Amino acid sequence: MKQLKIAYFNQLGRRELDQAKTKFEEEYPDTEVKLISTGYDEAFEKMADGEADLVIADKRDEKDDLEREDLAQVGVMAILPKGSYQSGIQMVDKADLSDMTCFIVAKPEEEVAELHLFKDLYQVKSPFIASNSVEEAALLVASGSGYFLINEIAADLLKNDSLQKLFLTDNGAPMRQTIAAFYAEKNPTIAKFNEILKKEY
Repeated sequence: MKQLKIAYFNQLGRRELDQAKTKFEEEYPDTEVKLISTGYDEAFEKMADGEADLVIADKRDEKDDLEREDLAQVGVMAILPKGSYQSGIQMVDKADLSDMTCFIVAKPEEEVAELHLFKDLYQVKSPFIASNSVEEAALLVASGSGYFLINEIAADLLKNDSLQKLFLTDNGAPMRQTIAAFYAEKNPTIAKFNEILKKEY
């Protein structure tokens, strides 16, 4: 049986990938889709080592040696303690959060990549503290000690009544994250999987 090995950045959520895997395997029963959950840099390392044929991650710096296909554009959300803003408010500007601690959800080996995203690419001015998991960050935020950022797909999976979810803006403009597929060279299998996955977002 053939295998399509996909390394995906674990903070994007995996619901859409699971749905695409099921549909793809129904259509191509001779190919098994293997999903590998990793940190951001690790996903690309797996591809370089031949352990993955495809990487699903958010678009950051240009990866000149890889092909890229954009799959979806999703909003970036700030997760805050409940009651930080009156109900009915749906957005918060990143400038308004600069005095609050921003928890970076990252294991120690992933901190540099996530800090680069928030500090250099998103230009967030808050002080940063690393947190090992979304669950840990959610507990810290619920206790009133800061906020963290995730995309709206992953935010949907957060079921916690002591949190408030607001779309993040930059001078009033919504901040977006591009989810993309990266690969060394396109083949029909990768093309078909990307096509199915795009419809799930």
